[in-house]
Amino acid sequence: MPDRRIVVVGTTTDYIDLINRDHPGRAVFMTDPRERARAVEPAPPENGEVLCDLARSRQSVAELCKHLRRWGQEAVGIACFDCESLALAAAVATAVAAPFPSAEAIVASRSKFTSKQLWHRAGLPCPETALVQNESDAVRFLESLNRPAVLKPLTGSGSELIFLCHTPTDCRQAVTMTKSHLADHPNARMYASVGTAMPDPRQTLVMEEYVSGDEYSADFILDDDRIEIIRLARKIPAEGQPMGTIAAYIVPADLPAEIDLAQFRDQLRDAARTLGVARSICMLDFIIRDGRALMLELTPRPGGDCLPFLIRQSCGLDMLGLTLDFAEGRPVTIPEPARWRRLVGVRLFAKVPGVIERIDDTLLRQDARVRESYLKRRPGHRVVLPPDDYDSRLLGHVIFEPSPSADISAEAAAMAAKLIVKMEHSRG
Repeated sequence: MPDRRIVVVGTTTDYIDLINRDHPGRAVFMTDPRERARAVEPAPPENGEVLCDLARSRQSVAELCKHLRRWGQEAVGIACFDCESLALAAAVATAVAAPFPSAEAIVASRSKFTSKQLWHRAGLPCPETALVQNESDAVRFLESLNRPAVLKPLTGSGSELIFLCHTPTDCRQAVTMTKSHLADHPNARMYASVGTAMPDPRQTLVMEEYVSGDEYSADFILDDDRIEIIRLARKIPAEGQPMGTIAAYIVPADLPAEIDLAQFRDQLRDAARTLGVARSICMLDFIIRDGRALMLELTPRPGGDCLPFLIRQSCGLDMLGLTLDFAEGRPVTIPEPARWRRLVGVRLFAKVPGVIERIDDTLLRQDARVRESYLKRRPGHRVVLPPDDYDSRLLGHVIFEPSPSADISAEAAAMAAKLIVKMEHSRG
């Protein structure tokens, strides 16, 4: 009997370690050698990981197939947790005849312009959007809106290189800075063209109207006619950080009273189907404005960052395990609302650049409100701040139960301040 495995395409070594410990022998990981080289976590057994240059899709697929034959393994599903690996995951799915969203659906979801164009045509709520090739395009779009706009990379993720523009000068500066940083950005896969119809993401940007309001994210399951919301989270923006940076998430979150939940489920289904997604776990970012959920981004993968940890602490649901089960076609069960406890997941950031000499979460772990403190960095880690680097500043997270009637934003900030970080050759 073959060794049945879910192929996990291109995730980070912290997720690999979590999956390997909680679900040993269920997955085979496709990992970039550079990601493995800088890992602090142990590697999986030899039969559990394929090291390959993930930027070279055909070669990576060939290496996986060679690995499966060598170890007598059968690929029974595909899982992906990272935006830049979705296109490769679609190629792997085709090669091993496993279900996964199509390459066309990946292109539609990865492009922040294409997705909104398709939603607009389908009558689904989302911001007005335009492609930007140069400073003149950005200024022209801003003036056509006659209100603030946001400039961002076409295929980026998170808060990287997102700029709020109020004036033509803002537009020119944002375009210049974004293109400058994209030109030599080290994450080649994040800013690679996906499909022949997509323009070069290092040269073509996207601009959309600025939408103010409470921002949320959702994980949901789409399986033909079945639509089921896994979780809703409200985002707390980070003060003093680059635009789009999230300080904390609140789970579970309730939608405002003016949002009808049944209609919102229909919107999720229609939004995914409009992009060509028929069966997937999806993540949607959206903002509530004037009683509508304006959609910002939909990706056919579950939400990442601290969200899987937060969900597990809130209701006991293992999102990584659920993703494996869904990929393999096993039935999945979402905990009933009564089982969810309101918790806050705070992202822990370094405030200054440098090399970490000491990082200490003792005060966090001693706080009675804290359910989990997780540090992903260790002494010797180098912090580079935005706009040069948006990832190295994130040191980990802390999950806590907020006090009744508390100002959650203030409480989250006070909680983050308990982390002690000392940089080499620094006095504070």
